[in-house]
Amino acid sequence: MSTVITPPPEPEQPAQQAAPEAPAERPGRRRTVYSLIAAAGVLAALAAAAPFTPVMPVRGITVEGNNVLAADHVQALTGIEPETPMGRVNVSDAAHRVASDPWVKTVTVSRDWPSAIKVDIQEHRAVAFIVESEGAHLIDSEGKDFLVADPPPGTIEIVGTHAGDEAGLARAVDIASSISDRSRGQIAAIEAGTYDHVLRTVDGRTVHWGASEDNANKALALETVLQMEGQEFNIANPQLVTSR
Repeated sequence: MSTVITPPPEPEQPAQQAAPEAPAERPGRRRTVYSLIAAAGVLAALAAAAPFTPVMPVRGITVEGNNVLAADHVQALTGIEPETPMGRVNVSDAAHRVASDPWVKTVTVSRDWPSAIKVDIQEHRAVAFIVESEGAHLIDSEGKDFLVADPPPGTIEIVGTHAGDEAGLARAVDIASSISDRSRGQIAAIEAGTYDHVLRTVDGRTVHWGASEDNANKALALETVLQMEGQEFNIANPQLVTSR
């Protein structure tokens, strides 16, 4: 007699559920997104173009750093016409035109958005002058002979040397540059020498400066002797001032 063993039936696997379908994008929503993107592009294009149109004109030109030069003169030198679109202003050309004035040492022209042009200049500071056949040569604190013109107030004449004597002129200019604004108006001239320089005051007094060295301390001594009684002073040694 045989025994037949029948295996139990395999459990049925649950049917896999289909993934839910993504809702279809509505055509109207898609058109709205495209419209917003297009509008943003148009606005960006208009913003980029505005500086080159009359919508953003130059309303004014500000000048800073000028002392000798009048602001309206510098404004005219730029060649920039009012109401010119800001984006069409050639700031490089404007800077070159301003730099053509001999008084201008350095200049920067820039746009000051939304409607102004800014001009920053540094002028030469005339500290001395020498008189040549063609007139007075103005010399700045760096020894540059930059202009033939009437000397401005506070500029000290240098005598005993000439434009071709670079070394002698440089020594005298170093002295003139060291003299403070407080004393400058009282000094008429510097008589240049190799080892001795003599200052002549506007009221006829004499100050022996000595060599062009230790000029800062000598300039302080000069302030003191200009307040003293006497006609002749020696500050070659600023620690031992003598007078008579």
